[in-house]
Amino acid sequence: MKRTSILQKLSVIAGCAALICAVDAGVSYAATAQVTTTGIVVAPLTIAKVLDLNFGKFMSGTGAAAGTVVVGTDNAQSVTGGVTTSAALGATAKAATFTITGEPNATYAITYPAQTTLTGTGGDPMTIGSFTNAVNVGSVALGVGTLPGSGPQVLSVGATLDVGAEQVAGSYAGTLDVAVNYN
Repeated sequence: MKRTSILQKLSVIAGCAALICAVDAGVSYAATAQVTTTGIVVAPLTIAKVLDLNFGKFMSGTGAAAGTVVVGTDNAQSVTGGVTTSAALGATAKAATFTITGEPNATYAITYPAQTTLTGTGGDPMTIGSFTNAVNVGSVALGVGTLPGSGPQVLSVGATLDVGAEQVAGSYAGTLDVAVNYN
């Protein structure tokens, strides 16, 4: 038994020596470097309604004379086709306004639906489209806004309402979703 025990010890010693040689043969000199890591949390982009879009009061055309009511970002109402109005009726027209806040000097996209619908009591629905926009500070062009260096921005939204010929008199309402997203 002594012989087996000596052989076992020699086998263990030889294995350890081989392991040491293998580890020693693969020794490389490692190098390390350190970097600084950073991250920036930006202010979320928000939009809050201030004022609803109001096309004001107007009269539809007769016969085949459909037309439009346009409310500009300056709250001015204008009409085309068979639609008529007066200064007194159009005085209630207002562009929608929103307050936008976010990262100073950042750009964002403004998204509107292709069109939205106003429905009323007994009349055919009317559609809204051709949206326009303006801001009080910063800039906006072709549906892309730039926030000012500091403070919130007021976005005004105008649109065109398609009015059918002989549109039934009454009150019409709908909703308009306006979205903003950082570019």
